[in-house]
Amino acid sequence: MSNDLERAFAALSRDAERARLAPAAELRRRAGRRTAVRSAAALVAVAVLATGATAGARFALAGEDHRRPDHPADRVPAPSASSAPSTTPVSARPPSGTPRSSRTLNIPADVPDWAMLKYADGNTDEFYRFEDGKPPPKPCSAASYPSEKRVLVRATVRLLYRAPELGPEYTPSDEVRNTVTAYRATGAEEFLDELRAAVRSCPEGKLGSAPAAFRSLGSMGLGDESLLVERSTEGYNDDGTPSGNRRRTYIAAVRVNDAVTLLETYGYESVPSDRSVVESLTRAAADRLTTWRG
Repeated sequence: MSNDLERAFAALSRDAERARLAPAAELRRRAGRRTAVRSAAALVAVAVLATGATAGARFALAGEDHRRPDHPADRVPAPSASSAPSTTPVSARPPSGTPRSSRTLNIPADVPDWAMLKYADGNTDEFYRFEDGKPPPKPCSAASYPSEKRVLVRATVRLLYRAPELGPEYTPSDEVRNTVTAYRATGAEEFLDELRAAVRSCPEGKLGSAPAAFRSLGSMGLGDESLLVERSTEGYNDDGTPSGNRRRTYIAAVRVNDAVTLLETYGYESVPSDRSVVESLTRAAADRLTTWRG
């Protein structure tokens, strides 16, 4: 061993002899304090980490809330018209003269009695139903009705009319024929057009064998469309002599969907038809047709 190494060990030995070791209790106390310090430091670190995580989460959520309005794609879109639940609109009654969107109508086998004028409407004992129905009136030879090929069913009733306030001792004041016709497809609309055309084409024509004049009075405001026509012939007295006046009778037609109710009045003996009575009877007939085909 070299002299330098021997001197180093000797110095170390002398230092060890001079140093005083702390008692065992003091060593344990110091070790315990170091352990406590380390534990406290660890708890503080955990608390700091937890606080930081909470703050970070709040910041992230707050940031998300603030960002959401800037991103329309994050919003729940309002339902579009195509995704709205399908509903069947309740249709109100359309004004007269406009086609209505109606329920699907059955194909009728016959015209029911309750769809026409009835016995009580006349206030007389004269009432009769023609099962085969009567064809539409022809003011002149130029009038034509191609819609006849679309007829499904038709019936006609004939009644004598007397005012409801009058008793049986009074004579009737009018003869009325009510014809109800149901058509295929657009036949009912075509018939109204053909009747208008007939009146335009035949301002002068025939009623039976008597010369007659025809004039459209326009719509009556009934059903889907309607028409009132005045026809007039030379008036006469009860004894058959000319009266010098015009004797007026009427044709009234009302369409409801695929059917038409048609009234023809003829007056009674020398008495002309009363327009107000004709309009009242036509309203009653139109209401009954609406009940059947409306």
